[in-house]
Amino acid sequence: MINWKDMIATLILVKQELMKQDVEKIWPHHFPEVGATEESLLDLEEELGYKLDLTYRDFLQHANGWKGFYQTVDLFGTEQLKDSTKKEYAEMLLTAIDDQVLKESGVSRSELLPIAATEYDKDLFVLSLPNSAKPGEIIWFAGEEIDRFENFAEFFLAMIDYNREEVLALKS
Repeated sequence: MINWKDMIATLILVKQELMKQDVEKIWPHHFPEVGATEESLLDLEEELGYKLDLTYRDFLQHANGWKGFYQTVDLFGTEQLKDSTKKEYAEMLLTAIDDQVLKESGVSRSELLPIAATEYDKDLFVLSLPNSAKPGEIIWFAGEEIDRFENFAEFFLAMIDYNREEVLALKS
């Protein structure tokens, strides 16, 4: 079982250090949203027409989204995963990814759920759906595939490290 409270607390500490180092206010700085209720998760799954990946679902029960999760990338909560302007924008980013990039990544658009995006660039994070070859996998696209994570927990740990790199970059 993943200890989301400890992992979220670790990222909060990293983000607090990032906020201290970001004297020019380059990035937005927010804390995670309060965890989603079981009812809101069930409503979302009903609207989507499938069950969410269990690791991601468990995370949402601890933090129902996070603005500025990494730089200007917002990690979606249940409301953004429903029909929202953020979801529409993320789906537009997904549509804009070249077919060849998706082919090289071994996925099709219909197998992907956008779970995080930025409105300031092309960064898009998608969750591979249950009907995909690798359900639960997270892929980071920004015009091309940037990184890939076996599951949401690995993705979260990597984002802690990416945020730590931002702290180091701002210190130097």
